[in-house]
Amino acid sequence: MMKIKSASQLTDEQFKDMVLLILSELLNLHHKTHKTHLQYYDSADVKQLLKISDRTLQRLRKSGEIPHIRIGRKIFYPTSFFTEAARDLRKE
Repeated sequence: MMKIKSASQLTDEQFKDMVLLILSELLNLHHKTHKTHLQYYDSADVKQLLKISDRTLQRLRKSGEIPHIRIGRKIFYPTSFFTEAARDLRKE
């Protein structure tokens, strides 16, 4: 059985990593259980939606062309950005 340290036994960096991991896991769980009402896509969703590679998605993030948030090691993209972009394309 793994022994878990109390929060007072963790360094600030360990505590921060633990909180980020928990938030990331909660967001993943929410993502899996609420697929019909997603507020965020993960990288795999965006690559599939836009039919682009990892590198292209990375360039879009770096250039600021696509909004994103990072939680721990995971990156999420607001679905509203894609909905609005698709709506704008239909108007043209």
